[in-house]
Amino acid sequence: MLKPTSFPRSLTSRAGTLSLGALSLLAANCTHPAPVGAGGGTPSAGSGSTSVGGSGNAPGTTSTGGGASSASGASGASATSIGGAVTVITDGGGGGATPMMKMACADDPNQQHALPYTPGFTIAPADKTAADNSVQAMSLSTKINQLHGPNTSGFDDIFRTADDGAIKGFQFRDGPRGVNLDPEKGSGNGYATSFPVSASRGATFDVDLEYKVGQAMGDELIAAGGTMLLGPTVNILRHPAWGRSQETYGEDSFLLGRMGTAFTVGVQEYAPACVKHYAANNIEKTRESDIAKMDEQTLQEVYARHYGMIIQDAGAACVMAAYNQVDTTGTAQKCTQSKHLLTDILRTEYGFQGMVLSDWWAMPGGQTASQNTWASNASEALNAGMDMELPWNLQYSALAAVTGIEPAVTTAATRIVETKFRFHVNSTTGKPGLKAATTTFNAGSYSISNNDASIALAEQAAVEGSVLLKNDMAALPIKSTVKTVAVVGTQVAWTLQGTMASGTVNFASNARLGDLGSSRVNADPAKSISPCAGFQAQAPAGVTVVCGDGTAGAALAKTADFVVVVAGLTPEDEGEDYTIVPEDSDRDQSLALDGKHGGTAQNAFISGIATDNPGKPIAVVLEGGSVIDTSAWLSKVSALVMAWYPGQSGGTALGKLFFGKDKGTGAAVNFSGKLPVTWPVAIADEPAFSGNGGDANTTLMGYNIGYRWFDTQKKTPLFPFGFGLSYTTFAYSNLQVPCSTVTSKGVVKVQVDVQNTGMADGDEVVFLFASFPGSTVPNRVDGYKELKGFQRAHIAAGQKVRVTIPLRVSDLWYWDSASNSRKVAPGVVKLMVGGSSSADKLTLNDTFTVQ
Repeated sequence: MLKPTSFPRSLTSRAGTLSLGALSLLAANCTHPAPVGAGGGTPSAGSGSTSVGGSGNAPGTTSTGGGASSASGASGASATSIGGAVTVITDGGGGGATPMMKMACADDPNQQHALPYTPGFTIAPADKTAADNSVQAMSLSTKINQLHGPNTSGFDDIFRTADDGAIKGFQFRDGPRGVNLDPEKGSGNGYATSFPVSASRGATFDVDLEYKVGQAMGDELIAAGGTMLLGPTVNILRHPAWGRSQETYGEDSFLLGRMGTAFTVGVQEYAPACVKHYAANNIEKTRESDIAKMDEQTLQEVYARHYGMIIQDAGAACVMAAYNQVDTTGTAQKCTQSKHLLTDILRTEYGFQGMVLSDWWAMPGGQTASQNTWASNASEALNAGMDMELPWNLQYSALAAVTGIEPAVTTAATRIVETKFRFHVNSTTGKPGLKAATTTFNAGSYSISNNDASIALAEQAAVEGSVLLKNDMAALPIKSTVKTVAVVGTQVAWTLQGTMASGTVNFASNARLGDLGSSRVNADPAKSISPCAGFQAQAPAGVTVVCGDGTAGAALAKTADFVVVVAGLTPEDEGEDYTIVPEDSDRDQSLALDGKHGGTAQNAFISGIATDNPGKPIAVVLEGGSVIDTSAWLSKVSALVMAWYPGQSGGTALGKLFFGKDKGTGAAVNFSGKLPVTWPVAIADEPAFSGNGGDANTTLMGYNIGYRWFDTQKKTPLFPFGFGLSYTTFAYSNLQVPCSTVTSKGVVKVQVDVQNTGMADGDEVVFLFASFPGSTVPNRVDGYKELKGFQRAHIAAGQKVRVTIPLRVSDLWYWDSASNSRKVAPGVVKLMVGGSSSADKLTLNDTFTVQ
């Protein structure tokens, strides 16, 4: 959101006789599941836990194990369930898999709940009645008071709406990497748990973990007196140069929908969450006037689909309308005034029952809109479906004088008040929220304490989200022969003209939390672990870790047996628009280190380390929001890790990962993160970032982005979507697609066996992609595929597990322009399962037919 320049700063078988194993397998795949609350996630890679299981049911749901079966489907084998979607297979010496007899699969009455964290929208009847009665008793002016911020100007009080009688106003707090207490901390510290950024958590592909992260933020939100979290951010990463790429989960709508749903369900156990920024808000520079131009199919399938998932599956309370304009018809409209976006899609198509608020000053004209436009702007926005203008009482102040506006005002006020009552944040007395917080808020320091569990969760997220991109000669984990490790990096100064802030990043000795825009979080420095501190704390006995930034670091590298170079981006390189203006917050000119200003310091530093330490193992850790160009030095180093902005526990996570062990527990720790973005060889391999739609402010946003762009353009990326190395290896076999045919309201429970073929325990993320052979649907051409499922599994060395991934056939919908509606196309669907989006990893495939 925008902040002023003065403001400092997630059956029936038709076959003959079947074997008992085959019958059991079919039963497991073709029954109708009850709502699933938890998805059989994995424990912390550093926890030493051997159990794998769900984290508990989401509100209003019942866990049925997510389709896991005691049947193995393999001759002479037995199986033990260790979670909702993962079953351990114990080979009894019988050999290969039993042939599976496919069958016709019918409608599943619980289709929506085939996936975890899908409670949908619920409000207690008594709460709805009380809210509606309250609105009915209001005058027009009192109703309008619900629709805007408290003030007409100023920047010191912009994160609330006013109390109105016995009904409390909202107290907003930004996300999505933690609860941002900074704007209202005054002379306090404003400390809260700083989690890894969403890009890092997207790399975990762990919905169970993201649900817990959402719970933790909901807890801290309520503890600090907040009543709505402005998150998750689910702007799709259509191009890795976007300045706020760190705030979203990645480039794929299904990934965003699932992670955003899990996060939202977690937060909303406490208070409402507001999903942002809707829609097609993917460029920071001049975001207030940018026009996102696309056809209707692209809008529906790429830029709105994941919002629909979060609304329908999670029952999201709120959606934030973005700054930009969207053009699908030849006429651009602001998101805040688009009836097509806010009513036709959100409410009619997706059945959204919550409230819509504006991004801060996202109405036409922003902070300086001419007063003679207020009435027309406000009435257009309200009638389009935007319920609340923030942060000021500016243009909506003119509503009282608009003839015939009261029915629309009543509708908006009802949505807002129902949201307050739904989450028990309506009362001006007592503690707000559906649950009592377990963390503690100290008003004097304006900070969260008693949050050790949240900090441990942040560490788990950093471990699971770190991606090992290169590991030549098995340089990692660090060998026992290594006696000295140097952790080094450069010192890079930065200045934010938009907020008059400046500083220097010392890459080896600073804990990197992310940009300094609205998603910033102040972590307690005493509980924030830098790379240097993390390596020192996790080093085994007999290993010395030395650290240095700048020239001191280069000198120390020469004295060490193993060198870790920490590099990355600064708050000036990427971030939210208002912090960096008048410069460009995006990285559309270069994805390189120091690339915005043409600098070469970090590239030169890394290359110099390689030159000065020939034959020595050198690992580079990158900290940033998305892709970083490594071409200047990648061939010169032994290992490469993408750590993203790993949050306050990132240093501890890196130390454990590099040494391969948790020093405190002795448990093995392994890399398991997978890229949620496609990593190009060069920025030129990506589609145009902006300004290719006829003028500088108009951008053609194409249907194919990320891996779909690379697939359909037949381009080979440096690292594909889903790529990530491990200290072990995994082999896939025995793909089972139980349905020969299925209805559009059915569920196909896909199963595959995955074996850890190495010597180390590890976590594997299993991906399910769908393609449509012979399809006549526009854009579903040869080479096209969509992510339609994923499951993370912990697999011990030598162990084989069966992984179940439910596919809701309704998730295969496309936008039919002729009928102006969503449809599931009849015909053949090809399913591909493997360890990434790369064709060489998707060698297991099978088909079914949608009837």
